Amino acid sequence: MSDPRRTVVLPLARRSRQVAVTLIAGLWRTRTADEIDAMLASLSEGRQTAVIAGVLGFLFLLSLFAAQFGLLGLAVFWLAVVLTVS
Repeated sequence: MSDPRRTVVLPLARRSRQVAVTLIAGLWRTRTADEIDAMLASLSEGRQTAVIAGVLGFLFLLSLFAAQFGLLGLAVFWLAVVLTVS
């Protein structure tokens, strides 16, 4: 039987880190995603977790706020996310 930590948690953690780095790079236009990933890698593991959780938590809270305005609010939220990432 395979270890659930390797099959579920580690890929999820990698994707979460990638999403956080991409969003930070989208907002911080003077830095590339590779530079931000290197800066994040230089932090301790606890701080890395805090930064990633903070970015994803803020994104979640922002989506809840946008949901208060119905489908139009969610559409504007996702449009803003797509424009930030691109």
